[in-house]
Amino acid sequence: MLKKFKNALSIACCLFVLGGSVSFADLKNNNEINDRSVENPIYEFNIQGYTYTYENAPQDIKDEYDKTCRELNITPSPDTEIFVPADEIHKYTDAVPLVEIDKFNVKYFGSRFEVTGAKTYTVGTSTYVGYGHVTSGNPVHLTQLLLKKSGYSTTVDSLFGSSTYSKVKSFQSNYGLNADGIVGLGTWHKLAEVTNA
Repeated sequence: MLKKFKNALSIACCLFVLGGSVSFADLKNNNEINDRSVENPIYEFNIQGYTYTYENAPQDIKDEYDKTCRELNITPSPDTEIFVPADEIHKYTDAVPLVEIDKFNVKYFGSRFEVTGAKTYTVGTSTYVGYGHVTSGNPVHLTQLLLKKSGYSTTVDSLFGSSTYSKVKSFQSNYGLNADGIVGLGTWHKLAEVTNA
């Protein structure tokens, strides 16, 4: 009888220990998942300005956008958004700053950028931007925000035209990169480094 009791007690202890270790393992895994979900960016910055739709933009902003559209052989859409950084608004003679100011927050995580604000998106550093690659949309929008933060005068129209191309080449040349006008892994990382300086 005592032998049966000892065996039962041993089994109960083993189950208790195993149950406890499973709980600790589960807790450890949950903590690892939570640690990843609160990943901190390597750097971040904000940029403020005014967002116009093509249809309602001042004429000189429209003219600049039309030129880029002709270069890329696309037709402007009336609801296309054009972001003019606050310190660039003076370049446009008939532009009256809007009452409401927009802000973009850009975070860099090493393998990706996350942008929040007037619009929200993520761009991986494996994305290629430039002629023969992505020439419109969020990756170009991000490229233009990063160029602006790096000291280049630019309107953020999400189109990769000759103006953005020449600024990318200038940036690459200034920072010892291959000046091919294409934003790839090395250029993304250098843009991140420069905007954080």
